[in-house]
Amino acid sequence: MTKFERFFDNKLINNSIDLSLERIDGALRDINFNENTLNTIIHIAGTNGKGSTSFFLAQMLHSYGYNVGLFTSPHILDISERISFNLENIPLYDLDTIFENYKNIIERYNLIYFEAIFLLAMIYFSYRNPNITILETGLGGKFDATNTSLINNKICVLTAIGQDHTNYLGKNIYGIIDEKIAIKRKNNTLFIAPNREFVYNHINSTGIHNVNIIRPDISLDKIYPHPYELNYKTALDVFKYITKIDYKSDKTLKLPMCRMEQIDRFYLDGTHNPLGFISIIPSWKKLNIGTIIFTSTKDRDIEKTILLLRQVTDNIILTTIPNSHRSISAYDKHDCIFITSPIDAVKYAKQQTKYNNILITGSFYLCGYIKPFLLMDQENDI
Repeated sequence: MTKFERFFDNKLINNSIDLSLERIDGALRDINFNENTLNTIIHIAGTNGKGSTSFFLAQMLHSYGYNVGLFTSPHILDISERISFNLENIPLYDLDTIFENYKNIIERYNLIYFEAIFLLAMIYFSYRNPNITILETGLGGKFDATNTSLINNKICVLTAIGQDHTNYLGKNIYGIIDEKIAIKRKNNTLFIAPNREFVYNHINSTGIHNVNIIRPDISLDKIYPHPYELNYKTALDVFKYITKIDYKSDKTLKLPMCRMEQIDRFYLDGTHNPLGFISIIPSWKKLNIGTIIFTSTKDRDIEKTILLLRQVTDNIILTTIPNSHRSISAYDKHDCIFITSPIDAVKYAKQQTKYNNILITGSFYLCGYIKPFLLMDQENDI
């Protein structure tokens, strides 16, 4: 565990979030942050697809010789995944060194976890001098730390928009759209990925002025499974817009970790909200899935999700999100087998599913927790 993580582990847990940019704005001003150190900035918001769009774009740009800084969330195995330069995660030593040097700023402005790691990313990138910096929002857009008022000259991208994080963003889909499009600035270019038509209609009805709106071409041949091919095509259009290069489509680009990731008979996919499940289930149906291991936080509509998952298979095992007080538990009554330990759930699924594949979904943290065990020598029989 890094010094940064230990610092926040020792802080009192506060489940409420004061939605404000004052803390991060103040901290960035205190360190004399200048957005010009990031050079070309791409800001990506949305409900689903942010991570894969960001990662596709970073790979494209790096393959053509650009130095690329990428800030993303959440991390799955290691906090360093959140900050990368030229597709290499920040060394943990560098992360801790920057944290030690700027810990007083984090304390002075009482930054929350996401704000603090974003601050460290801005400091790291200013040292590395990227040609292009890609920033993925964490929560919403309007009050997300990445939407600091100190970053204004940027290209904005909206991926698929739906309901998620409703405790903070509300259940009104139009209000959620407004939260996402708040990342735009006057005279920015705004890419809007494939969405349901009412999303485009609402954005147009808001009276956006002095903004160049681009809807990516989705007529290309399918290269990646749905919905990831839509994120690929969005990244492709952003790449062409920035570089003026006609990128040759191929299958060499990787999906981020725990997106349709296969390890033997297991598929890991961190899809965790209704829009995501509805979009990806047609692709899951093609994978010969015999059993699904699923978990979720208590605030989500578990019954609705289970009904969606039954379109793939009736064999559903519920488990917990490790080390999370928000996880569903055995006390939540659902018509499925419940196994508290995710590893025991994997063992049970292997015993009960002899020939078909097994899908693990519902949480990136669940996928990240199980992945190291799946990578062990199969002789260990996890």
